[in-house]
Amino acid sequence: MRLAVVTVNYCCAAELVRGSKTTAAQIAQCGGEWWIVDNKSPDDSVAVLTKAIESLPNTHLIVAERNGGFGYGNNQVIRRVLSGEIQAEYIYFLNPDAIPEPSAISQMVSYLDEHSEVGVVGSGLINEDGSHTCSMFRFPSFWSEIEAALALRPVSWILRNFRQSLGELARPGPVDWVAGTSFMVRTEVLKAVGGFDEDFFLYWEEVELCHRIREAGFVIHGLPSAKVRHLAGASTGMHRPDRRIPSYWHHSRELYYRKTRGGDSLPVLNLATGICLGVRRAIDLLKGSRTHTPGFLRDHLNHSIESYRGRISRQ
Repeated sequence: MRLAVVTVNYCCAAELVRGSKTTAAQIAQCGGEWWIVDNKSPDDSVAVLTKAIESLPNTHLIVAERNGGFGYGNNQVIRRVLSGEIQAEYIYFLNPDAIPEPSAISQMVSYLDEHSEVGVVGSGLINEDGSHTCSMFRFPSFWSEIEAALALRPVSWILRNFRQSLGELARPGPVDWVAGTSFMVRTEVLKAVGGFDEDFFLYWEEVELCHRIREAGFVIHGLPSAKVRHLAGASTGMHRPDRRIPSYWHHSRELYYRKTRGGDSLPVLNLATGICLGVRRAIDLLKGSRTHTPGFLRDHLNHSIESYRGRISRQ
């Protein structure tokens, strides 16, 4: 088998089933099999998926013992591939709320076939209406956090070379990391660096994995022509403008900086980010504008204080 496709589901069976026929057909055309991992959904996901896959070629359902997070779910298949239980040259990670456009999967397979130096390739992403959404990025940094927190055009222009999002790329090429929504990895790469870090429950885990992959000397490319339609945040609702960002996002952010930067500069980064968020909030209040992330400043400060206290207590 050339390709193992992994989709982790948590209460998103309806979204997954919606595009399952076309997705399964693309996977079969690439000589692949589709492994759907249900992360102990408390709803009727298992029943819905069990019935749906009866009519899908080369599709299997794994019911996880617990909801251990996004990385935990993906690792259920990664471990089987690395142990040889599942034979696959490439592993493709696809969100349950993402539907590859025609030929998107085959384009990614062909790209890895034709570019032996590339270890990971990420697809382009589009919204339901066909508009572009970001999927290719620079690694997070002090200045990228400042740019994002202030969200002011003059500052964003000055810091444009630090901004995380690379925008809509015109052609394939190297990037620091790609969105976990849709990306393909050579099995040999995961043999070298391991699977997802299960300390991350949700969010930032693909950034950390890409960081490990880059540190190991492998190349990551974005392939904008391979388009995948994404209904963002179906399981978490995080991308709704009225949705408060969950606490595990803040925890994952801290984990990322501790694991990749050592964490010594994290208090300074949190302080600077908090000040910039406060400035942005003050500007919004003066303009009478509604904030796009309810409670984010307060949650950032609370988590930063708890993090700092925990660090002091460990010393």
